[in-house]
Amino acid sequence: MGSGIELQGVDAMLEGIRRKLASGVARMENQGLSDAGEILAAAQREKVPLSTIEHVHMRDDIKVSPVRRGDGIRFVTIGPGNKTSWRAHFIEYGTKNIPATPFIYPSFHENKDRIAQLLANAQRKGMA
Repeated sequence: MGSGIELQGVDAMLEGIRRKLASGVARMENQGLSDAGEILAAAQREKVPLSTIEHVHMRDDIKVSPVRRGDGIRFVTIGPGNKTSWRAHFIEYGTKNIPATPFIYPSFHENKDRIAQLLANAQRKGMA
């Protein structure tokens, strides 16, 4: 009566395709996160004030971390490195003797739309 075609290995083939797509998307998301981090780091370097004291300047110590994963979410951290991070909050928030000169929040606020677009494009590219 009815003749049918039996395809063997389709499930394995589909699983392989899904795996390749997922790894491609992950690579593109990682690249997008790194690129977005560099945009913020460059903005922070532009905005952070430069002191006249002879020491490691925060501008020269702003870094983007490698892509990390926490609670299933990929992320990068952007900001002053170990040499200068201890004094970043003095600049960002000020003290009773030093007025605040925010550079972290304004850098994010001014670039958030550009970064969102970059991340969306990276994800689209990873799915293509």
